[in-house]
Amino acid sequence: MLSSTRSRWLMLPVLAASLVVSGCGLSGSSEQEALAEATIANGGGDIPEGTKLVVAEQDASRSRPLKLSGAAESLPYELEFADFSGGPAVIEALRSGAADIGSIGEAPIPIAVANGITDIVAVGLEANPGSSGGYFLVARPGSDVKTVADLKGRKVAYPPGTGRHMVTAGLLAKAGLNPKTDIEAVELAGSEVAPTFSSGAVDAAMLAGAQYYKVGEPPVLGDGTGINTGINTLIVRREVLEDPAKAAAIGDFVGRNVAANNWIESHPDEWVEEYYVGTQGLTTEQGRELHDTVGTGKFYPIDDKSIVLFQTVADGLFNTGTIATRVNVGPYVDGRYNDIVVAQNAADGVAPTPLP
Repeated sequence: MLSSTRSRWLMLPVLAASLVVSGCGLSGSSEQEALAEATIANGGGDIPEGTKLVVAEQDASRSRPLKLSGAAESLPYELEFADFSGGPAVIEALRSGAADIGSIGEAPIPIAVANGITDIVAVGLEANPGSSGGYFLVARPGSDVKTVADLKGRKVAYPPGTGRHMVTAGLLAKAGLNPKTDIEAVELAGSEVAPTFSSGAVDAAMLAGAQYYKVGEPPVLGDGTGINTGINTLIVRREVLEDPAKAAAIGDFVGRNVAANNWIESHPDEWVEEYYVGTQGLTTEQGRELHDTVGTGKFYPIDDKSIVLFQTVADGLFNTGTIATRVNVGPYVDGRYNDIVVAQNAADGVAPTPLP
C-alpha cells in the first residue's frame, strides 16, 4: 500500500496562457511572446475549467520551489501534490491512477523498463552533469571500512530501483566489486536506510541529501560524482497524454517547473533557508554546503543530446549488473513540450550549459 502526504493549492481560473517569469533574469517582449506562443500551441491557452493534475513528488522537491518562486500563481487548473518515498513509489502511483504526473531521478525509468513496465514516459528533463546528486556512500564511524573496496562481504543498505541504487552499484564496480555477489545487499525503502544505518545493523549505506547530516556526518567512502548525471524527469503514464485537457495542463506545468528551477539558481540563499533549513531541518551552514555540493540542474529540451545523456544512465545500469537487459530510453521520452522549455529559459534569461 502506498503511503503519502497530500497538499492542495487553490486554483484561480484564467482563460489566457500565463506567462511565468522566475525573476532570475531580464526578458524582452519577444521572449515573452515566444513563451506565450509555445504554451498556446500546446493547448495551454484553452485548458477547460475543472481540469485537475495530481503530482507525485518526493520531499516537496517540486511543490516547494513552485510556491516560493511564485511560479504556481494563477493556475488555470487545480493542482494537488502527493509526497512519496522513492522513484518506484512515484511510478506505482502513476500506474495505479493515483497521480497524473510524477517527479523522479535518472535511474527509475530504465530500471522499471527492464522489469517490464512500459506505460510511462518522461515529458520533462532536468540535468546537472558533474554533480554528486547528494548521494553519499557512508561507513560507520570507527569501523575498519575505509574504502569502497573494504565493503567486500559487508552489509550495504540502499533503496532498490532508485538513483541511490545506481550510484551504489557504480561505486562498487569502480572498486572492482560485483554489486550482486561481493556484498550483502540490504534493500530497504528510502526512508528506512538512514535509521537502519544509525542502528548499526549495516556496515555502510547510501544516503541522500539531508540524511547525511541527520545521522551525524559519518565517513564518506564515495559519492555520485562521475556516476550521477543530475537527471531528474517529469513523467506521466502514456494514457494521460491522450486527454487533451490534461495534456495541455501538463505542458503548462512543465513550463512552470522550468521557471521555478531557474528561480532557485538566482535565489540560492532564500532556497537554502526555505528548503534545506525550513523543510529538511538542516542548519544554514549544512544547507549551504549541501546546496553547493548538489548544485542546481537546468531543464533541457528532450532532444538527441539529452537522450544520449539519459542513455548513458541505462547503459551504466546494465554494465554494473543492476539491470539484466539493455534498455533503449528513446521510446520512453517525449519532447512535445520542448518549445515551452526553450521559451521559458529564454524568458528567464537562462542559457543552460551545453550537454556533452
